[in-house]
Amino acid sequence: MEKDIYADTVSINVSDDEITDIFNKKKNYVYLAGSINQNPRTYGWREEFEELVKDEEGLVVVNPCANRYNQAMRTATGTGMAFLKEAVKRSQYLLRSKDYQLISICNLLVVDLVTGTEERPLIGTLFELDWARKIFDIPIIAITHNQDTPYTNHPWITEYCSSRVETMEEAVDIIKTFFLEY
Repeated sequence: MEKDIYADTVSINVSDDEITDIFNKKKNYVYLAGSINQNPRTYGWREEFEELVKDEEGLVVVNPCANRYNQAMRTATGTGMAFLKEAVKRSQYLLRSKDYQLISICNLLVVDLVTGTEERPLIGTLFELDWARKIFDIPIIAITHNQDTPYTNHPWITEYCSSRVETMEEAVDIIKTFFLEY
């Protein structure tokens, strides 16, 4: 039996089997965690990740930087405490709640552990890892870029990570292998 489905002003004709396929396909929501600061790399790796998986039908990337606030912070002036004060002023104290809510809808978290700096440590990222593991019990894939840092080697962080890889491409391969096509 075929039915007409209306989406806004577009009408498509689909069979019952096609409707079942559409609604039974599992989507994987992947949150991209890591430092967010003026360094273009903190945004660049997320954009690169999105590009690598753009054709994966069962994958939805949840990028916490994909909003007007974070895009505006790319050009914020100041470093260290000056940057932090500007971020707090602009954020209206919504960042923690926003990121928590975004992680709550995801079933996988990918983190770049080398986006932090001495001036901009991974404080928020550590909270995100904790929420993902302890509250929502979702797997964490950590990208280390084969670097030895306190973040890539600290036992509390490594124990939280379900998988550790050196490159973003390896993270994508793990996602394709374990989380897609079922």
